[in-house]
Amino acid sequence: MVRFMVRRLAMALVSLFFVVTLTFFIMKAIPGGPFASEKSLPPNILAAINEKYHLNDPLWKQYVDYLGRTARWDFGPSFKYPNRTVNDIIRDGFPVSAAVGAMAVGLALGVGLLAGVMSALKQNHFQDYGTMVLATLGFSVPSFVMAGLLQYFLAYRWQVLPPALWGSWKNIVMPALALSALPTAMIARLMRSSMLEVLQQDYIKTARAKGLSERVIIYRHVLRNAILPVVTYLGPLIAGVFTGSFIIESIFAVPGLGRWFVLSIANRDYTVIMGTTVFYSLFLIAMNLLVDLAYVIIDPRIKLVDRKE
Repeated sequence: MVRFMVRRLAMALVSLFFVVTLTFFIMKAIPGGPFASEKSLPPNILAAINEKYHLNDPLWKQYVDYLGRTARWDFGPSFKYPNRTVNDIIRDGFPVSAAVGAMAVGLALGVGLLAGVMSALKQNHFQDYGTMVLATLGFSVPSFVMAGLLQYFLAYRWQVLPPALWGSWKNIVMPALALSALPTAMIARLMRSSMLEVLQQDYIKTARAKGLSERVIIYRHVLRNAILPVVTYLGPLIAGVFTGSFIIESIFAVPGLGRWFVLSIANRDYTVIMGTTVFYSLFLIAMNLLVDLAYVIIDPRIKLVDRKE
């Protein structure tokens, strides 16, 4: 187990190094610069700005300096917002995106797992057909269309929730609902197909032959094995929704991290682009590592294989 964790951590560090390196050189390969659009400024002022942010240094020196700052968790100042650093932007934006993402993941897990289990246990019945139709709609309807529908019915028609802005728990509900539609459909389909496969296994037939009740078989034997594909999906899902969605955050005026990331691309704000990319990559790597640990807890056979290694 210890060797497995050390190996996974080493792979995570190598992956993070490549992400930092690729992001840096891709940003530098883009023509122009963060201040190229400031044509109204005199050349000496532009030269002073480039000197201030060390943009005139050789590329190798900029790269080494950036690696050193990243290792100290210092992503530098924002080029377009001089009074703010990238660390400030991440510190302010991530909790907002995480609050919406946490509710979205909770809704997706609760509804998706329940729908998938019910669909598998009622295979080829109207519950199964109805669940799969709703799951198909969840896949098909874009998030911005779902957001518009939620605003129309919940905010303007029924007036039970505020249409946008940020300030109270009510402002989290509609963005979370819009974000959770696709993950809910995905989890429902994953859980249904996995449960149908597990229900056909020989050990389930043996458990039924021993006289165990259907409830005991489902809770003790089926769910624990069928949930593994959902756990695999949770890693990138949590990393994706916790770090923000530009479309959803723009529609509902949520000051989250996803909005900052897309604005930094439009503004050519290199430090914000690189900092948020590194933060997202680190968060994704951490979630995948937690998924590996969850495997060990859920399925003891994985632990046995690791002991043999």
